[in-house]
Amino acid sequence: MTENQSKTVEVSNAVSKIIKQFIEIADASSNRAMLAQLRHTIGKPLSQSVEIWPWILSNVPVSFINKYGEVSYQLRAVINTLQIYALYEQGVREKSSYKDLNKSEDSENEKSYNNMGTALRALRSDEGVRVAMDRRFSVMITASDYESFYYYLRQLVRLLKSRTKENQQAIDYSKLARDLYLLQFEDSEKIRLSWAQEYYRLSK
Repeated sequence: MTENQSKTVEVSNAVSKIIKQFIEIADASSNRAMLAQLRHTIGKPLSQSVEIWPWILSNVPVSFINKYGEVSYQLRAVINTLQIYALYEQGVREKSSYKDLNKSEDSENEKSYNNMGTALRALRSDEGVRVAMDRRFSVMITASDYESFYYYLRQLVRLLKSRTKENQQAIDYSKLARDLYLLQFEDSEKIRLSWAQEYYRLSK
C-alpha cells in the first residue's frame, strides 16, 4: 500500500467513526446541535470553527494535524465530508442517509462503482429539469480547483435534499471522504470521471 493509499484509508475510517458516533447519540437534540454546528462552519476557516474542534480533532489521527498550523489535505477532506453529511441530514428524524457500502450486503459491482455521482443521479429523474441539473453537474465536475468543486457540490447536495425528501439517497460518506481527499491533488481526473460515469449511466 502506497503512502497516499494509506492516507485515503485513514480519511475514510475517520469519517466513518465520527458519523457512527452521530448516529449512536441517543439524545436527538444533541445530535441536531452538533450537525447545526457543522453547517455553521461551512465557508469558514478552521481557525474560526472552534465549536467543532473538540469532537473532530479528538477523532482523527495525529498525522492529520499540521504542526505549522495549516489545514492538512486529510483534515480538509474529513471536515468537508462531514459538512455535506450535515447538509443532507438536516431535518431528518428517522433514517440516516449514511451507508457504509464496504460493510453492506451490496454486490461487488455496487461496492466498486457507487460514489457521489450515484446519489446525484437522482437529480436527473425529472425530465423537466434534467438539462438544468446536467448543466450544474458539468460546472462542478469541470471546476478548475478544489474550492470551486466543493462549492458546487454543496449546491447540488442542497438541490438533492430538496428533491428527494420522500426518497432520501443512501450515500457512502466514507468513500466521499476518500474522493474529496484525492480531488485536492492535480491527478484528480479519475475521480471526476468516475463520478460522471455514475451520474450519467442508465439506472437498472
